[in-house]
Amino acid sequence: MKRTPSLKWILVNSFILSILLSTSAMAGKPLITSSFSGIWDQPEQESQGIILQIGEQAEDEKVGIAYWFTYGPDLQTAWYLGIGPVTGNVINMVLYTASDIAFMAENLEGNEEVVPVGTMDLVFKNCNKGDASYVFYAPEDEVDAEDEMGEFPIKRISSIYRQRCSGGISDDTPKGGKPLDMEVKLLPVAEDSSSSGKAKFWERTERVDFKVEVEDVIPDGIYSLVICGGTEDVVQFDMPVELGMGELEFRSPENDDKLNLNFDPRDCKIEVLSGDAIVLTSGDAVLSEKDRGK
Repeated sequence: MKRTPSLKWILVNSFILSILLSTSAMAGKPLITSSFSGIWDQPEQESQGIILQIGEQAEDEKVGIAYWFTYGPDLQTAWYLGIGPVTGNVINMVLYTASDIAFMAENLEGNEEVVPVGTMDLVFKNCNKGDASYVFYAPEDEVDAEDEMGEFPIKRISSIYRQRCSGGISDDTPKGGKPLDMEVKLLPVAEDSSSSGKAKFWERTERVDFKVEVEDVIPDGIYSLVICGGTEDVVQFDMPVELGMGELEFRSPENDDKLNLNFDPRDCKIEVLSGDAIVLTSGDAVLSEKDRGK
């Protein structure tokens, strides 16, 4: 019977993660947070599913660890361990399996019995639904064999006790942390421009807000708000400007009047563009704590 490796093995050997696939966070897609941890059912298959945990690695890297319980060709229960990086609403995992390990076997030197057998990607539509796709590598000793692949929907059936999932960054806000107020100015690129703007960020235990506002921007029209431009985390939104003024507001958890804050604007350049031309920019500055003495 196949058995999964120990938790110690997971932590010690997590450097064998698959290469991070670059994806841009987009409006409307959830941000995978610790609140996605739980049990996810395969509604189209009988008694099969995924136990998912969103954890943390060195240097604040977010990682997904999944135990996929299913059945093999011999109708025996099969367990696969998936582990990989989290990016936006996607987890790209390598699948491992273990064999020839006896019940209550002593800890072994090395991990020859734990081998990668394929990959699995989890893509979430919201806090309760998603899709899984998998690839099992063809056996090396079978010349004509091909990789086996497939996909299936997943649906949440349990979550962490009393933890709400919003699909926004507030789900990962440290409990009991001090309130945080941050701000950065947006300055015009053109020397003769009187345009100005600023971005504000507020973090509380129960919610996080982000607001970008501009004024004296001409002509009126639809501009682009670009955050983290030039990185894999770039996000972009339409910003209407009327009578020279415009603003966009984000919140996590979201409400009817504000967009879902499913990205982290801290440590990012913030720009307002007209077509391809930059009108306002934070330059080399990023959101920083406000000076309360002013």
